[in-house]
Amino acid sequence: MPLSRRGADTTALGGFGPPPPAGVPGFLPLTSGTPADAALPIKELAEAAAGVLGGPSAAGAFQYSGVEGTPELREWIGHHEGVGADRVFVTNGALHSLSLVFDALLDPGDLVALEDPVYPLALRVLGRSHVEYLPVATGPDGLDVDALARALEGGARPKVLYTVPDFHNPTGATLPAPARLRLVELAETYGFTIVADSPYRELRYSGHHVPQVSADSDRVVRVNSFSKTLGPGLRLGWIVGPPWLLPAVARLRANQDQHTSTFTQAIATALLTTPGLFERVTADARALYGRRALALHTALGTVLAGRVEATLPQGGLFLWATVLDEDVDLQAARTRAHALGTDFGVGSHFSPPGGAGSPGRIRLGIGAVGEADFATAAGRLAAALKPEAAR
Repeated sequence: MPLSRRGADTTALGGFGPPPPAGVPGFLPLTSGTPADAALPIKELAEAAAGVLGGPSAAGAFQYSGVEGTPELREWIGHHEGVGADRVFVTNGALHSLSLVFDALLDPGDLVALEDPVYPLALRVLGRSHVEYLPVATGPDGLDVDALARALEGGARPKVLYTVPDFHNPTGATLPAPARLRLVELAETYGFTIVADSPYRELRYSGHHVPQVSADSDRVVRVNSFSKTLGPGLRLGWIVGPPWLLPAVARLRANQDQHTSTFTQAIATALLTTPGLFERVTADARALYGRRALALHTALGTVLAGRVEATLPQGGLFLWATVLDEDVDLQAARTRAHALGTDFGVGSHFSPPGGAGSPGRIRLGIGAVGEADFATAAGRLAAALKPEAAR
């Protein structure tokens, strides 16, 4: 398993395209990982905000908050995560959580194990720490824990392992429960810290529940956010960390922006503590994304049969597909797709330095395209992927 030196250029790793070209009506962005507008609880958030503003403690929502977050929101998150509120640290979204955790844990030159393919924005955050990378293959069952074990047995000593264990971005895979247990055992044996990033965990629409990576181990940090459930504009995330780590995170935060918006925390808390409301919001979102994933999968099977293969995911916002014709230049096809009114993420955009590159793979998102429009998007994708289209 190759180690990659720090300093690789990650500026092109987002897989996100330029704005829709002028003159292309009805642009259908299959590259998007944004949540669906229809899944966001706009009415419920408005009612929660009105309640905060009209309540007896309205002034408190505009005061300073503790660096760790408001006690009420930490209490709800702790109950949701199955840990004490003292283990919870509220942030401005999952990416902010990752930034704080990586800054607290890593020094220049440290080795970080991560998935291949990987969530590219996390890679950008890691790049600020000037670390080295140990790519670990990631397939239909998530991170290849056996491959990681072999690397560790061969002498690799990462300080951190970064993983998206639930409905992985970009592959959509979920790490099975036995593999999670073994991963924690490896972390405790070899002394590295697992950073488990699970923003899609609430979005399971089929299959069976898989327990989280256990926070009982002091080698596990869990990161999550409300971006895929309540909305990314709230900028609300959290860290569940071991007692030895959170003081360092608090010191970093105190010297930066001090705390997350007290008003935003109050709105979220009002919604979350309304009995049954969050459960209804997430149930509605799961149903919507389940329909969309099936619609896109069906459209691919109809329009691109024999040309593209994709597994129907059990949750999350992405389908990871294989373009069977090895002669198709995916970068050129993406340019054509954009001109035709759609887009997709090229597999190489999700490969870490030293990774395999995910040849022939594309990521397709379901968040920004309506259920009735996937047939049209698939048709545009089919036209873009024709090798003769380049001639």
